[in-house]
Amino acid sequence: MVVGESLTRKTKAQVRRVEPRSNGSRGRSGTGNMRRVRRRSLPWLLLAVILVVPVELVASVSVTLKNSFIEEYENRATIETQFTVDKAHSKPNSSAKDSDLHVAGRAPAIGLPAVAEIMNAKQEKTAMAADHGAEGTGNPITITGAWRLRSEHGGGDAQVQGESLRPFTTTNPDHLFEVHPVTEVAGEDIGDSLKRLAGFKYKDADAAFQRYENLPSEIDCGASTTTITTGMAGHNYVDFVMELNEGPTHTIPDCLTVMASVLDRGGELLVRNRRMVFVKGTVPYDAVRALKQSDRLRVVGIPRMSLSLVAWRCEHAGDRPEALNWSLPYEMIIVSVLK
Repeated sequence: MVVGESLTRKTKAQVRRVEPRSNGSRGRSGTGNMRRVRRRSLPWLLLAVILVVPVELVASVSVTLKNSFIEEYENRATIETQFTVDKAHSKPNSSAKDSDLHVAGRAPAIGLPAVAEIMNAKQEKTAMAADHGAEGTGNPITITGAWRLRSEHGGGDAQVQGESLRPFTTTNPDHLFEVHPVTEVAGEDIGDSLKRLAGFKYKDADAAFQRYENLPSEIDCGASTTTITTGMAGHNYVDFVMELNEGPTHTIPDCLTVMASVLDRGGELLVRNRRMVFVKGTVPYDAVRALKQSDRLRVVGIPRMSLSLVAWRCEHAGDRPEALNWSLPYEMIIVSVLK
């Protein structure tokens, strides 16, 4: 059985935000869309621990964003930054790990500790050379890519956008913000890096979406800032099948978005309705444009907090106060198409 239905409204950019009509039990998804059919990937012992341990005891991370930033980027796929490279991997990760090159640094447009990640980096030698050439010099370079807020590497301290940052000495500082995947470095277009990761074992869709849909969160909406508190989450690079719930017509300057169901590779429904984000100028973008409603596509996706849904919850805090405590709002950036 799939729980819940969705309530939709259009934003200024005509991109849909989706939230549920009712919250239901604490275990339900923040969008009321998660299927509740099977849990074979979740050991019963772990499930018992989750049910009896209070949410307050689960490790949490917190980020405070400027409302102006949320408004600017809630319906954009990418961010262009003047990125000061503090520390870069000397070489990309192994294929078994994910083949990414990680670059830690700072950028005024971001205002938070940040890590930029190049997919399939071994094939992007010019971009890597630009990163290494700028490393430690204090001279920023232009880096563009998908903005990403995620809670895998947040650490224990609250992060506040705009606070002063010192140079980083590691490629993996405590961070909630990523530019991932990077699509351009110092004028070098690397949009073609969004493709299959050879030799990498993608994360299981069932386990990943169980985690995404049930991650607790709390949103505090202020006059000029919004604070999001949530739990730690992993499950990067997930292999799943998306089924379009509408035609791929929501185009904005840097991307296309579409609402879609999430299925596992066997065709079982996992999530009823979720926003998928496709970066313009990439193979996934071209692939989804050729589809129509009800078509299916096997893809690889990475999750990010949905600023569109964060804004929706704040806008409706008066008539739907319970929405501020629904599970973490998220969407999927599609980084590869699998045949």
